[in-house]
Order: sequence, then C-alpha cells, then structure tokens
Amino acid sequence: MLLGQLARRNARRYPQKVGVVSGPVRLSFGDFNRRVNSLANALTDMGLERQERVAILLDSCHQYLELYFAVPKVGGIVVPLNTALSVSEMTYILNHAEVKMLVFGERFAAVVDSLLAARDSLKTIVVGAAVGEAYSYEELVAEYPATEPEVEVDEQDIAYLIYTSGTTGAPKGIMETHRGIIESSLNTVLGCHMREQDIGLVSVPLFWGAIMVSIVIPNFYVGSTLVLADNYTPKALLDIMWQERITTGFLTPPVITAMLESPSRADYDVSHWRHVLFSGVPMPVEVLKQALRTFGNVFFQVYGTTEFGPLTLVDRAGQVVEGPPEKVRRLASCGQEAPNVEIRVVDDEGREALAGEVGEVIARGDNVMKGYWRMPQVTEEALRGGYFHTGDMAMADEDGYIYLVGRKKDVIVRAGKTIYPVEVEEVIYQYPGVVEAAVIGVPDDELGESIEAVVVMRRGEEATENDILEFCRQRLPDYASPKSIAFLERLPRNPAGKILRRALREKA
Repeated sequence: MLLGQLARRNARRYPQKVGVVSGPVRLSFGDFNRRVNSLANALTDMGLERQERVAILLDSCHQYLELYFAVPKVGGIVVPLNTALSVSEMTYILNHAEVKMLVFGERFAAVVDSLLAARDSLKTIVVGAAVGEAYSYEELVAEYPATEPEVEVDEQDIAYLIYTSGTTGAPKGIMETHRGIIESSLNTVLGCHMREQDIGLVSVPLFWGAIMVSIVIPNFYVGSTLVLADNYTPKALLDIMWQERITTGFLTPPVITAMLESPSRADYDVSHWRHVLFSGVPMPVEVLKQALRTFGNVFFQVYGTTEFGPLTLVDRAGQVVEGPPEKVRRLASCGQEAPNVEIRVVDDEGREALAGEVGEVIARGDNVMKGYWRMPQVTEEALRGGYFHTGDMAMADEDGYIYLVGRKKDVIVRAGKTIYPVEVEEVIYQYPGVVEAAVIGVPDDELGESIEAVVVMRRGEEATENDILEFCRQRLPDYASPKSIAFLERLPRNPAGKILRRALREKA
C-alpha cells in the first residue's frame, strides 16, 4: 500500500467524518483528500518530479499534514526541518538532500531569506501572508483540481527523508519508503489495538519523524480522527485531551512526569483515555508506577528508532504494579518484539546473548529504513549481516522481554567495571522528591571515568548532595555509586524527550 492510498481510502469510506482537527480547522476525510490532491497537482505542475525533495519549515498545522500525503502521492520525498535548527544546520540539510522546493510558514520568512542566499535555486511556497516571490499555499490549493494525480509511485520509493540530530557527527538522512512506513505503522496498530472510533492526539511537532509511525499514519490506517496540538505544555495537552475526548495519543515520559507533578491534574476527567503510547526515553519505574495509579492502566510503552519504527511494545497486560516479582519487574522492560519484527540481543562478536546478559539490540523486518541518504559506508555498517544495529544495549529475559540499559556510547567504565546509567538512575529515582535524574561518566585520571549524577528535585522538596550519595551507597556497589551530585531545575532534552548527555558532560 502507498501513503496516498490511505488518504483516498478514508475519503471513500468516511467522506463526512472529521479526519483532522488543527486549532479551529476541522476537515472531513473527504475535504482533506481533496486538498491533498489539489496540492499534489500543483506541485507536479510546478515541476516536481519523482523522488525529488520538498522541505517543510512549518509549525504543526493541517497544511503540514497535507504535505506529508501530497508530496509522496506524486512520488516526491518530504524533508521535514526541525524549526529549532540554525540557518547553517538547515543549509546543510537543504544542500545535502538537494532540495528542490521549500514550504514555510510566514514566521520563518527571515530564516528563509538567509536560506535562499545560500541556495537560490529553491522554489518556495508560503503558508500564510504572501512573502516575496513565494507561491501562496492556499491559492495553489484553490486553483488546482482535486482529481487524483496520475503519477506512478512504487512502494519501495522513498517517501520521507528524516535527518538525525547530528549529535555525534554530521546529520544523517534516513530514507523511509512507503512500504516501510506502512509496515511500521501496522506494528503500532496491531500492538496497541487501534480502531476506527479512536480520537488520536499528536502532542509533539510534526517534524519529529517517529510521530508519523506512532500516531499519524496508524490513525489514518484505521480511519480515526487525528487532533494536532499546537502547545506542548502539560496543562495545554491535558486541556486538549479533555476538550476533544482523546482516546489515544503519544506522550513523552518527561511530559507524563510533568502531568503527574501538575497541581491541576485532578481537575481533568481522563476516563476516555484508552491507550497512550510513550517513547523517546525509558520511563523510570517509580514514575511509571505513579502514572498507572494516577491515570489507570492505559499506557503502552514503545521502543523504536527513526530508522526502524517500533521494535518492541509493552501492553497493559505486561504492566503489573503489584503481584509476582517476575511480573512486576517487567515495568522496567520496554516489552517484547513488535509484530512483524525479529529482535536479537548479541555480543560484540554477533553471538546471541544469554538471558540476563547485556548485548546490543539488532533487528530486521520489512519496516527497516532503505539506508542513509548518500552515505553508503554508514548504511553498510548500520545494516550489516541483514540486521539493523541500533547501538542500544539491553538484556532479554526468558520470556523475550527486553530491558534497555543505555546507549553504547553512554556506557561508563570505572576501574575496569562496566556501569550502565539506567541502573544507577533507577536507584536515584527511588529517593523521595526526585523528579528527574541522569547519570554520566566524566574523565578520571585514576579510574578512567567517575560517575556524576544530575538531579532535578520536585518543587518544594530539598536534598543535599550527601543525602543522595549516601542513599546510593546503601543500594549500589562501590564502583557503581556516584562520586558527585549536581542539581538542575531541568534536564536538557531534544524534542523527542531524550536527555542530551553530551551537554551534561560538557558542562561537567
């Protein structure tokens, strides 16, 4: 199946049903597909050819979502731009991807002027008031026919080119095909039991690639309504979840933590929540227990990568707060392999790790990326042996539940002993009043590395460095106990909620 077929199928099956909600805009599936077709026909007339790239520099809105379907519908490739990137970072992506067209919001007009100075061959389309020589998005939609485009598209064509953050080098463009995106989305649909009656919430910016296979495409696949948030504060998300009677959605662990800490959370009726996915970073066990007791057993943990989509899922049956120890311990797990995915945990020689042994997570399936754009050597390294090598370290139990312990690059080696940050962090989270914790390794002339913990305390709660150090010493072996504790008001995170450990190491 192709992405464009999803929009057409929903328009045929549910023409009058509200398909997309974005602020005051409410589009039926029929109207949405008509707008998608008009835009697709306009792009073709403007010269967009098969597998050429269209970059998007927009805040989340219904037009953004239309582009996600219109561009692939005529064989093009969407290149979403993180709105927080610098001009130089955006210029790198535009040049590396050889982008032909750029669609932007009027608030980014000054940024686009700088981008055009570096790449003046771009055609531009503005969403909002007319800017310079840019085409008007809404005028294009109004002027072109809403007939289905007659362009041959293959399921192995690239649909999205998602660039990584580039935290360990130059950003890499992840090539995602129509087939791969649909397969990844099916893993979410099947694993989370999604249905036509659901009302889904997009609670992160649409430039975050993983949200497409976590919420957007799965909702379109089953024909459920999709609501786009434009404010990502915990209170704003609680408001929209209550107002729109959201049944399914995606929340990052830091947002769930903030909701639990919000004094107004008791004012909201969340009985309509059916399942809420969380991903991006591991959820500390103590926080997950509190969330389950507060909001009910509605959470589905998803572990995945942009290169692959969902790899594992934990459903409600796998989340037991009280009961046999072998079941309660699964709260620390990211679940079993998703449908249509094969996962292995292997050692450095590629041998299967025994139950309880730490190794790297590798996976294969039809939803794996096609590769990294114009980086054949990096692609070959990541996909060697027919498996995608995630760089995530984990161990599996006898029942196939996966327990992440950290990234390869974040492993701490102290006096020859290997320490995984999550093991120390889970202990710190047990200290009363701790809201967030992150553990990093810092250079040590004698031991190789020493352990520093960075802690965020709940508002109104206090602790000293010695309090937490002593708490850790009583629960951890000497080599795994932090040497120092730093306190911050918040941890630095990327849009996906992942802790920016490199920023913490640089500060340390």
